[in-house]
Amino acid sequence: MEISPAAASPEPAQLPADASAPLVWPRRLSGAWLLAWTGLTLWAAYGLATAWPYELHPLLLVLLVSMSGLVFRAGDLVFMRRRGRRLAGWWRTAGRLAALPLGVVLAFLLFSKLESISMTSFEREIATWVRQMHVSAPTSCPADGRYVADAALNSYLERSGAIRSGTLHHGDGRFILELKGRSIDIDGSTLYYDSVTRKWKRFHNDNRERTAEFQALINTMAECRFVLK
Repeated sequence: MEISPAAASPEPAQLPADASAPLVWPRRLSGAWLLAWTGLTLWAAYGLATAWPYELHPLLLVLLVSMSGLVFRAGDLVFMRRRGRRLAGWWRTAGRLAALPLGVVLAFLLFSKLESISMTSFEREIATWVRQMHVSAPTSCPADGRYVADAALNSYLERSGAIRSGTLHHGDGRFILELKGRSIDIDGSTLYYDSVTRKWKRFHNDNRERTAEFQALINTMAECRFVLK
């Protein structure tokens, strides 16, 4: 008796229409968590990119948590799509543990980029005021201790949460502008502009070597305090 090809090679049995039904809510839940972690990451990234310059920042802690959560939820969704089941038991715990170091690495990589963006934005926005300082060749602060910021600079100072007080060091035809930067702890950081090198530099106030270098630089200069208004 002849066997038709169709009979010899029966089609594979079709899965019931509701075979993936148990994964509907787990996928929705993981998707919701993924969106939440992504939103938190974007919020922290925006804050870091537009903040007044800093050496480390409290928002780094938010990135560490959100990036680890984002990595885990993305992996969870991929696993459910490929395997047709959830990560469960010890495998789920292992997935969370594996997501932690990867999330930390990604958070620090992103943080380094955002830190650079923040400093670049600061230098660009304050450049006009610095050029004015070069033109006036200051030998002291204004009588009222205030430097007037133009509308563009004032807008940046407001947006970035700037620390407006600073110190002008001057002497021998040279001046150094010192401003306070932010940090993750109460010690803060220091920003300073040297009229000779025409560059801004930044260091954490716990850095003894950099602090000593800066003190040696301004040690023989006269100083006065000012506020950017």
